[in-house]
Amino acid sequence: MAAEENKESSSKLPDNLLALPLWAAVTALGLLSAGVVVGFIFLLTPLGEAERTAGSGLLVISLPVLSVAIGILGASWARTERIDSMVAGFLRHTVRKKLEIYLVGTKSDKVGDTPYPPLFNRIETFSRSSISSYCHFHLFDDKERRFDILVKSNVFNFEIAFYLHLAAPPAGYTDAHREQSFDYESLKDWSVAATQNPLIALATGTMHGSIAEGYTVYVQARPDENGGIVATYRLRQKLQSNFLTSPYLRRYFSEDAALASYYFFAEALAKGGSTILGGAASYY
Repeated sequence: MAAEENKESSSKLPDNLLALPLWAAVTALGLLSAGVVVGFIFLLTPLGEAERTAGSGLLVISLPVLSVAIGILGASWARTERIDSMVAGFLRHTVRKKLEIYLVGTKSDKVGDTPYPPLFNRIETFSRSSISSYCHFHLFDDKERRFDILVKSNVFNFEIAFYLHLAAPPAGYTDAHREQSFDYESLKDWSVAATQNPLIALATGTMHGSIAEGYTVYVQARPDENGGIVATYRLRQKLQSNFLTSPYLRRYFSEDAALASYYFFAEALAKGGSTILGGAASYY
């Protein structure tokens, strides 16, 4: 029973630190820092033995407690609002920049200088300030068709969604293809899986690569009022740990979103041709 109580109390410690007001942590940090400074002054300044002893004792107490205070400050700073800000910054700025580089290009890019010639003319960002976990990106081609990309993250998952509006269902499409998911097991006989669903066949290379990278692919389609279909492709990966605090993982996932988006639209536009009317999100 005592062991369980100790375990429970230790598990609540991070929550208690997070609940501590930020001003309290800052105040404690300031006072302890002052104590450390005074301790060093007493210890290093040629004063009497009593002052040197007092300075040494002050450092023995202040330095360890200062380390704890820094931990408290860090924990207090990592509260929900701060996490929301980190997620929003990652989606709206880091991911957007990568998407723009790959899919739209920059003014300095010239045809032939890059293996990723721009597919679109411009990009626009749509998000709600009150919800930080997702961001829509609207891309427009030279025909002013709009294609949307949704990038979503709840810290421990990462999702990319694409949309295609087709003037007519692709050859071989049936109601059985309206909702299907594909995971790593699908790669064992990918040639069969890819050919059995004509929506996957529109971007089979991108879907194969995404599944190999650990994403689960979910494809959904619904009919429109003119006999066409609106297809949604969702690539979702459940993570084992928070990736937002790692610059390496932030770079990896933002680049992954940009590359998957580029290859998806390059492949789908080449195969779908004139049957693709656009790619605006179906619930707008």
